[in-house]
Amino acid sequence: MDIMNRFKYVLVLLCGLYASCTKYDTPESIAGGIEDTAASKKSVKRYVLWLNIDGAVGSVVKQEVEKGTLLVMQKMLGHSKYVWTGVADDHALLPEGRESYDEEDPLTWATMLTGMNSRMHRIKDYSYTPDFMIGDAAVTYAKTIVQYVSDKDPNLLMSCVSPWPNLNRYVGGMQSVITSSSDEETLEVLQGQLEKGDNQLILAAFKGVLEAGKSGGFVAENASYLNALKLVDTGLGRLLATIEAREDAYYEDWLVCVTSNHGGTPDGRYGGNTDPERDIFGIFYYPHYTSYEMKGEVVWAAYFSKENWAAVEDSTALYGIGPNRELAVEINMRNIPTDKQSYHGNNWDRFVGKGKWGLFRQREKVKIYISGGNALEKEINAFNDARWHSFYTGLGPLSSGGRMYIMSYDGQRMLYDETQNMGVEDDSTALEVGHTGINFYAGSVRLWDTFLKDEDINEYMDYWVLPEGAAQRGHLIGEWHFSPDELKSDSIIPNKVKGMPDMVFREKPVFVKMANTLPGKRSSGDLAMENILIAPQVIYWLCGADAVGDELDGHCFLSSYMMEEQWRDQ
Repeated sequence: MDIMNRFKYVLVLLCGLYASCTKYDTPESIAGGIEDTAASKKSVKRYVLWLNIDGAVGSVVKQEVEKGTLLVMQKMLGHSKYVWTGVADDHALLPEGRESYDEEDPLTWATMLTGMNSRMHRIKDYSYTPDFMIGDAAVTYAKTIVQYVSDKDPNLLMSCVSPWPNLNRYVGGMQSVITSSSDEETLEVLQGQLEKGDNQLILAAFKGVLEAGKSGGFVAENASYLNALKLVDTGLGRLLATIEAREDAYYEDWLVCVTSNHGGTPDGRYGGNTDPERDIFGIFYYPHYTSYEMKGEVVWAAYFSKENWAAVEDSTALYGIGPNRELAVEINMRNIPTDKQSYHGNNWDRFVGKGKWGLFRQREKVKIYISGGNALEKEINAFNDARWHSFYTGLGPLSSGGRMYIMSYDGQRMLYDETQNMGVEDDSTALEVGHTGINFYAGSVRLWDTFLKDEDINEYMDYWVLPEGAAQRGHLIGEWHFSPDELKSDSIIPNKVKGMPDMVFREKPVFVKMANTLPGKRSSGDLAMENILIAPQVIYWLCGADAVGDELDGHCFLSSYMMEEQWRDQ
């Protein structure tokens, strides 16, 4: 028995030793030691370096990048979302002497920093303050990216380095604001901040290109202009190298924006509405982005108001609506803010229509009204921002129960129901666009003699001019495209449907080039560059997509590439 007890004791001891040597899975944070534990607790911080080159003409920069003259920007394109086609804010608030700026263009700077068009922020001079009073209503001060970012994260550090004292006062809410004397000094200060600081938003402005353009033309043939661009490009390379060499570079996500707020003419003018003065570009660089050139589109549009309007004479009631006549109207248009900084309209201002039917603005609503027995009056919320939209409405064929009507907005069916309305078939009044108290832009108007299917509405809504091969083109009874290229005899917009009546402007037409922001363009990612586009990207990068509010006129497109930011998880 004693021997057996000893054997049991040895057996238990051996089992205990075996158990103590068994290997268990260990959490990585512990198995990796103290250094790995600290690393695992580090969170990724996001930063923005935004360099704006005042007076850099987009087409000139594109040309020199493609030639290899601006080598750093050329290399950046491999990891950028970038766009060469662009239009600066149209300076609609300013008088004809607007090109008399002698320093930075405050209007386009304010548009960039607020993400709102000038009609909303209403800043137009070096005071960087909006009109104090418009009628009886106090003007609302538009928030800048400084306020948006501070509201989201009061501890986030921001810096501005610029040669423009007035601009620097405008962004005075940043923790560091430095007025530089030259582009060389701007680059030196930036490099020092990147080496030692922790500013998560760094804004810099460069004046050398603007100064050279003013004296010798905003063209590559001006050696001083080209050298000023090369100076910024070379300095940009040093800044990128400094970012890569930062101690915690792996845990930092840097978005680098390179933009221009306006261009200039070959004879040295800037701040106006000519094509070269509004020619801008944008590069949005992140080392882990795939390359994508946004092939935006700039389109013509006509301005309509009480005084600026056009009409189609219709003595034969071709465009009337009756029991035996279907009719649908389609318009591509963009709203204009009122003097009260609102997209809401007055009461019963008509966009387009005749004496017995029309599309009307009623505050924030768009209404259709069709006269006749059981008059039809329906409304939806629409046109309450600065983007282009497509609107389609009409009455279908008569049936035993009445007839169907539709209201479609950006290709989405908003209302579709039955009505007993028959319309007024012998309505021989003129078809008018504008001529009421609402101001807006229109790109095209189309009239149909049939009720389009949803798939046709969705296909046609992004067309400024309907293609010849469109399946329903045979049902088109009126199409007018508003562009100076279409204009005949200084006032006539021809009907693109052969044999149908033309449209005539009653006053000299006003045409403006604008970025195409119809839904199809926005969803495709092919945007034209606008001053309003920068603020939404900066706010998104630093504060998240939810922080980009609906009050901004600009569109946040970088959020579409969010998956490319997840490279650490791959």
